[in-house]
Amino acid sequence: MITKNIALNIKTCLSGLSFSFDELILETKNLFETEGIPGFLKVIISFFIDNMVIEHWKASDEASCCPSPHLNRSGKRSKAIVCSLGNIDFEWTLLKCRNCNQTHNPLKEFFGLEKNQKHSNEFEKICMEAVASESFRRSTMTIKKHNEKVDFNHRSLHRWFMRTESDAITAKYSDLEVVLGDGTGYKKFVSQTKLERENKIKEKTGQKPIERTKRGEVKILMGIKEDKTIVPLGAWTSESWKTVGKMIHKLNNPNKKVAPKKLANVLVADGEIALNNGLGILAHRRQRCLWHIPHELKPLMKYQEKAAEEDIKYSLNQVHSIFQIDIPDKDFGDVSIEEKLEMNEKIKACELQMKLLSEYLEHKGYDKASTYVSNARSSLFTYLRYWMKTGVVTPKVTSKLERLMREIGRRIKKSAFNWSEKGCAKMTRIILKIITDPKSWESFWDQKFKLSGNIKLSFEGIS
Repeated sequence: MITKNIALNIKTCLSGLSFSFDELILETKNLFETEGIPGFLKVIISFFIDNMVIEHWKASDEASCCPSPHLNRSGKRSKAIVCSLGNIDFEWTLLKCRNCNQTHNPLKEFFGLEKNQKHSNEFEKICMEAVASESFRRSTMTIKKHNEKVDFNHRSLHRWFMRTESDAITAKYSDLEVVLGDGTGYKKFVSQTKLERENKIKEKTGQKPIERTKRGEVKILMGIKEDKTIVPLGAWTSESWKTVGKMIHKLNNPNKKVAPKKLANVLVADGEIALNNGLGILAHRRQRCLWHIPHELKPLMKYQEKAAEEDIKYSLNQVHSIFQIDIPDKDFGDVSIEEKLEMNEKIKACELQMKLLSEYLEHKGYDKASTYVSNARSSLFTYLRYWMKTGVVTPKVTSKLERLMREIGRRIKKSAFNWSEKGCAKMTRIILKIITDPKSWESFWDQKFKLSGNIKLSFEGIS
């Protein structure tokens, strides 16, 4: 390890020997507020690390531009990077090969900076965590409020957000017990200028004009592992549920010569037909969310069927009475066969009650409500049958996902709107990772930072 002592030289101008202690404090504060840590970092980079890296390059075989490179200094270039300490302006030295005339930037490669990188990775992490909870404008104001030395605008923040790779989520698992899926709408950006231009072309060619709606839908998937930990599986805006199901199924079964395996044992969803059909390939069984049934049946009967109030009340009471079966509050090994048989009889009785309710609604002329209850009947008690078979308790509602959906809805509906499909999906994935899998979020940035422990700074005095 190379150890260097750096002398901190501060210019002091004394005009006479008459100044107060308060004046000394204010002058010291002014110095470190105007220059401070960014100035200190600039000195370290420009006068110490840059020279050290240059000498190492010239003495070693780091350059591979030609068979026998001969490197000479070729001037300095200025560089500005935004970081959590402020805006850092420094210079780095370029090397030029005398044999092949190729120019090298040793300090850039030493730091692992990308081409045209304008901000540090640690500052990008701060920005992504800020925009996950606030709009781009508010996030910019909040970051500047905590650090007045940082200077950037919300347009730069949006550009960094669209280029970040921190939203990457893996959907490849072998120990998932449950898959939960749901979707929520958002206001999508539609370019009217582009739409008018396309319609003019179609009008000239005799085709029908295009009508694009501003309503978009973001689809979210998360899983529950065998140890009950929650993991994100992804978020999509432009793909259908069928496409999402095929993508994840193919990712977990890359070899076509091997029999395909299901991603999880149980799929818990709200009963949307497209969702069930698209994601059915991922799980062995399906569980209809019990929370959604009474909450969707009431508006269906009230607004679409124009049902009488007493019929609505009777139907909801029937539904609530059906959902009174609970898993016994004791170990699975202590449950006797008689108790399991009794529970199985209760399940059959509840399914029969649902069938009678469907027939009652059909007799009353509420065809849509009757079909809704009939379709929900087959997958209401999957969680009980799965428990009686394996002893594993799985969710009967999508409450874990619904809480997450509220946070995502607050960000993409209330804090901002007119999203592009790419931007909405990226924002949703970032929120999904931060909330459900913080270890993976921190792990991504630890790899991005490339922390090696090869540099240590400490105060040893002033000389």
